[in-house]
Order: sequence, then C-alpha cells, then structure tokens
Amino acid sequence: MIKTLIVEDNKKSAELLKSYISNLFNDLEFIGIANNLDEAVNFIFQERPSLVFLDINLQEESGFDVLKKTNAEEYEIIITTAYSEYTLQAIKNSAIDYILKPYDIEELKNAVNKARKQIELKRLPQNPQIIQTDKLDDRVFISTTEGLIFIKIDEIVCISADSSYSVFHLVNGSKVVSSKRLSIYEEMLKNRLFVRVHKSYLINLKHVKKYQRGRGGYLCMTNGLVIKVGDSKKDEILKYLVL
Repeated sequence: MIKTLIVEDNKKSAELLKSYISNLFNDLEFIGIANNLDEAVNFIFQERPSLVFLDINLQEESGFDVLKKTNAEEYEIIITTAYSEYTLQAIKNSAIDYILKPYDIEELKNAVNKARKQIELKRLPQNPQIIQTDKLDDRVFISTTEGLIFIKIDEIVCISADSSYSVFHLVNGSKVVSSKRLSIYEEMLKNRLFVRVHKSYLINLKHVKKYQRGRGGYLCMTNGLVIKVGDSKKDEILKYLVL
C-alpha cells in the first residue's frame, strides 16, 4: 500500500480528493488531511507518507515551504492548485506531476500512475533479491523505466540530476536515464570515489581532468563536461584533488 497524505486548506476540495483516492485507487492508503504548514510537516515526520498531494496556497502560507521543512526526496509530490503559474516552480521542486483544480479524473489517474511507478522503483533497493553492485565485475545496476541494466563503474564520468531522475554520463559520450533520484546513487557509490560536488552533480574522481579556480571552482571532466562546484563543497573537493 502507498501511504498518501493530502495537504489542503479547503475542506470541500480536500474531501473531494479524498473520495477520489478511496474510490479510484485500491493501493493508496489515505492517512489524513493537513490543513496548514505545521500540520503537514508533523504528518510527514510522524507518518512518513510515500505520496503527498500538495496544495500551493495554504491560507497565508506556501505549500512549497512544506518541501523546505521536510526531506522531499522521501516521498512523491503531486501539486494541486487552481493557478497554472506555479508549473515551473513545481518542476524545480521535483513534483512528479501538477494537477489544476477542478480535478480532472484522467489527469488524476495519470499523475497517480507516474507516482506509483516512481515509488515502486524507489523500493527496489530494499528488496534483497535486487543486487545493487556487482563487486566482482565492478559494475552497478541502474533502474530505468524499462528495467535494470548494468554499467561498469569506471565508465561513469558523472551523474546529473534531472528533476526526480538521474542521468548517467558515460566515457563513450552516451547517456543513460535512470528513474531514481541522484541521492540514491550517491549513497550507493559513496565508497567508490564518487563525490557530490553540487546539488545536481555526482562525479567520478577518476575522470576529473582539471580544476579551475573560482568562487566554488569548476571541474573539467574527461568527456569535456565542465561542472560547477557548489560553494559549500569547495573545501571538501579540494581535499580529494592534488593541485
């Protein structure tokens, strides 16, 4: 079952969405309605939902503040609002989908299907039958929308974040898109000379060709990619590099 929370300050809208969840989706477990920012944050910390329907306008507060006060990578987000101008901000906050009010049933079904697939893929590493890293062959298994593939770790130049997906940049210039978030691969490869240099990049230290000085600096990779180093990451990165 997928534990599901509704964050909505309009009672009528919240109850309508609750009825849709109960009647349309057998695998969604409704755990409650949060009417404001504090309730939403408390619900998320206590109940740890896998899916959150998030209204943007919460009285005088913003639904996006919920994401700032919790670890949004732990759950999927479906934005619900009456205002289309929040689309770009929703994407930047890694929302899996965006639904305008009044709710359209087909849009709701499509959004839940997207979230369901992402949640199922997130749960794969916790399954003991799934082998994440083959140490004998020095390979890593990658979850894609089509299944699992494996790639030699030394062939990975870096991994970049693209919303809730990860993009593997390989030595031969090709790219592989994974349906998992960058943080999952950061944990998987933390002992394999991979370092998070920016919120959007995880790099293979073996493929750093040159470091260019600057406020945070830049890393020139062997595939020609130039990656900005986050200001807060500079000192950590310099510890790994011989300048």
